[in-house]
Amino acid sequence: MMMKHRIFLLLLVLSLMCGLCACTAAPTDTGASAQTDELSDAQETTASSVSDGTETIIQFTDEAASVSGSGCEADGTALTVSESGVYRLSGSCADGSVTIKKGTTDVTLILDNLTLTSTDTAPITCGKSSQVTIEAAAGTVNALSDSEQNNGDTYPANENAENAVLKCKDGSQVTLCGTGSLTLTANGKNGIKSGASTDEDGEASLTIRELTLTIHAPVNDAINAGQLLTIESGELTISAADDAIHCDYTLQIGAEGTDGPAISITNCYEGLEAATLNVASGDIRIRASDDCLNAANSDLTGFDFSMNLSGGTINAYTTDGDGFDSNGTMTISGGTICVWTANTADNQPLDADGTITITGGTVLAAGGSAGMGMKLSVSQPYVTFGQSGSMQPRGGGADALISNGSTLAIWDETDTLFSMEAPCSARFVFYSSPELTEDGSYTLLSDGENAGTAEAQTGESQSGFGGMPGGRPGGFDPNGEVPSDMPNSETPPTPPDGGTPPEKPDGTSMPEPPDGSTPPEKPDGAPEPPDSGSV
Repeated sequence: MMMKHRIFLLLLVLSLMCGLCACTAAPTDTGASAQTDELSDAQETTASSVSDGTETIIQFTDEAASVSGSGCEADGTALTVSESGVYRLSGSCADGSVTIKKGTTDVTLILDNLTLTSTDTAPITCGKSSQVTIEAAAGTVNALSDSEQNNGDTYPANENAENAVLKCKDGSQVTLCGTGSLTLTANGKNGIKSGASTDEDGEASLTIRELTLTIHAPVNDAINAGQLLTIESGELTISAADDAIHCDYTLQIGAEGTDGPAISITNCYEGLEAATLNVASGDIRIRASDDCLNAANSDLTGFDFSMNLSGGTINAYTTDGDGFDSNGTMTISGGTICVWTANTADNQPLDADGTITITGGTVLAAGGSAGMGMKLSVSQPYVTFGQSGSMQPRGGGADALISNGSTLAIWDETDTLFSMEAPCSARFVFYSSPELTEDGSYTLLSDGENAGTAEAQTGESQSGFGGMPGGRPGGFDPNGEVPSDMPNSETPPTPPDGGTPPEKPDGTSMPEPPDGSTPPEKPDGAPEPPDSGSV
């Protein structure tokens, strides 16, 4: 019996240590090294608790939360954690909650096939200045949801409303991780709400890694962070009425030298939004009704907004907004980007108040309007194809270069350099790639038919362009001046037999919204109220 007991304890410890490995931090590039060190120290303390085999076990039912261990107490189905430690949560409850008290650090919640719904508050609340790791245990399926009453705007009499399924208050540092799955259904307001950094409560952050995370947010945002949001890895599937992923200040996706996360945003108003928006790696697919990527925050004045795209793959499509929009600068230095807008008025695939700088990567930007108005600085060759003139209704027209559903290809008279299926009609196409040669001639093909030619160039421009179907892009040259020898028209060469482009490469399809629905209009709603209470 003694030998069997020892073997059992050994297997238990190994199992717990493997679970912890799921939350091991990957290399990040957030610029917040001090804060990352604090989180690492907290995780090391929690690691010793796990390796010691000390866990508090909580089993939820509709009647009660039963506790085996210390560090927390239950009042019916309401659980409050007040001490550092590891807490394993399982079971199912139709109206329960978990609250980490203010200032409680080094807490790990292991979700072990937990299904938890709360009728008037958040299923999980991390109090101010808390440090919490929420891990979905390997092989488990977990679900958290709330009701419409968890919204202080529409139910002002509800003093328990936290306006999110997972509420992380000011100064809290929360990590979501694990190799299991977690689904959040936000019937009240937000899926996840992370608070701000304050002098009183400390630095706030939200980190997501390795987790398979699904968020349905039919009322407001799927993820809304006040300070720092880092998505290192994992698989995220999101639908939202408003922003899919929002951070007031810094949003960091992926890191150099890593695969990064796989993010599929099937339905939203805006896709990714932050004052400083960084994408270093990952596979990101977005379908939006407004901007797919937006570097902005209307509450900040005098801020240097920036969008920095250095790696990964982004496939983005918007029905009515700008593809990528920065209220400051936009810098593309790597990765593969395909961005489309079906809007035929004043929204563009790439738009910035400052300079759009392209130094690397592959960029395909196409839109229903006649061009882009911006200050452009490109050190690698690019081509543009388009027409100036009157706007056309969505769905194409006589002047649409590319029709919805057709195969777009860039051809260099020998090889197809790029191809993909068009998610909408386009009257303007911009393409930049290290495969292009300055002053080389390139042809745009639509289902194998010639749609125009252009000469590759580098340099800077400060004027709008969209131009003629041939020669240099219409309306400007690299010095920002209108060429005096611009021809009125030029017939592009016909590709030889066999010039039909191949099928679109993997990874260039756009995410489909559920049930073929149209991305949502911007919802009405009051601004997020500040955190209150002592929790």
